[in-house]
Amino acid sequence: MSRQTFIFVSAQARDADLMHLMEQTLGGTFTFEEGTDPYIRTGTVAVYVGEHDFDDDDIAWPGGSDVPLRSMYPTMIEFRDTGGDQQRQQAIAAQVFADLKSAGRWPAVYIDDMQKVLDSYQPPGNGPFPAKNDQPLT
Repeated sequence: MSRQTFIFVSAQARDADLMHLMEQTLGGTFTFEEGTDPYIRTGTVAVYVGEHDFDDDDIAWPGGSDVPLRSMYPTMIEFRDTGGDQQRQQAIAAQVFADLKSAGRWPAVYIDDMQKVLDSYQPPGNGPFPAKNDQPLT
C-alpha cells in the first residue's frame, strides 16, 4: 500500500484563490467530474482538493496536542502518485506547500500518511495557535 501525502488548509474547499494558486503551481487546470473531488494531474501524480472527514484528534503536533483538522482546516489537498513514486509525490506536495506559505493567506499543515506533521504555516496575525508548548513547525 502506498503512503499518502496531505496538506490541510484553513480555506473553503473550492476557494477560487486557492484553486487558482494550485493551478499556477501545478501548471494545469482542475478537472471536475461527478462523484469525485476536483483534481489536477501532473505526470503520474493526481492532486485532489476537497473537504475531509478527519477529526480534531486524528493527528498530533510534535509536542503532543491535537491538530484541529476538522475545526480549523476544512480543506484537504491529497497527493497520489499512481506509479507509486513516493519521492515524486512528496516533491509535488512540498512545492504546493511552499507556494501556500508564499501566498501568506491560509494556515496550513503538511502531513505524511496521517502519521507525522512535516511542516505547518500560520500567517502573521492569525492569533495564538496552537498551545504555547506545541508550536507549529514554521
